[in-house]
Amino acid sequence: MMERKRLGARALLVPVIAAMTVLLLGMPAALAAAPTITSFSPTCGPVGAQVIITGTGFQDAPSAVSAVKFNGTAASTFTVNSDTQITATVPAAATTGPIAVTDTEGTATSVTSFTVSTGAGPCISSFSPTSGNVGTVVSITGGAFTGATSVTFGGVAATTFTVTSATQITATVPTTAVTGPIAVTTPSGTATSTTNFTVTAGPTDHERTVTLSLRRHLVARGKVSSAFDGCKSGVNVKIQRRKGGWKTVANVSTSDTGRYRAELKDRSGRYRALVPAEQLDPNDSCLKAKSPTARHRH
Repeated sequence: MMERKRLGARALLVPVIAAMTVLLLGMPAALAAAPTITSFSPTCGPVGAQVIITGTGFQDAPSAVSAVKFNGTAASTFTVNSDTQITATVPAAATTGPIAVTDTEGTATSVTSFTVSTGAGPCISSFSPTSGNVGTVVSITGGAFTGATSVTFGGVAATTFTVTSATQITATVPTTAVTGPIAVTTPSGTATSTTNFTVTAGPTDHERTVTLSLRRHLVARGKVSSAFDGCKSGVNVKIQRRKGGWKTVANVSTSDTGRYRAELKDRSGRYRALVPAEQLDPNDSCLKAKSPTARHRH
């Protein structure tokens, strides 16, 4: 009797398992998701240029990627290199706008736009920062920068620039630069930005003060004060002693709050603290500061 029950239970399980197998085999992949686009390079270029699109989910759908579009215009030529990369050719009627990738799971659209340029030369899609004074280092993004011979700001040539890759250049705003577009010249042509780089005034000079007190045997203490943190935190203070002229007897760095302490040789005389002028960056500088003279006697 027991054996019959076992055989009956097994017989019932067979159709259940078969039905579940059919159901599972017929289901689409539950883990498949719509594709995503994280970046593309270059960020600009002419019709016919090849663009590498990076993202996810380009091969995880039941059906392969069916379309790559540049601002709504379908690319007639594209290759899905892997689940995370596609190479597409900018189509003839493409205009500046986002890139979209479509498969059966959905459509991914880039956050930023691809800039369609004219001609086969270089192109500029963006630059950062968009303003700054002389000496500011600007990162220029675009395409076909290899072999660049000139970078200009408002028509004024930058004496210092570096082609870091075919899609990026870093350039320093030159001394006589004026507000205007940025231009990059290569043997194949010149690209001009569609927006201006704004040349601002010179650096802001931040005032500061320094104090000095002397303790016996001999300890110098004081504080550098400024409304701008960069002019008081971690700055060099020179402790000087008067002997004919002022001679530096110690160098000490301030704390985050501007305080300092230095142990000196125990010598009589007049002392002062000096904080030299300092250029922090193209936008900020710290002025020189001197403390009142303090006298030490044995």
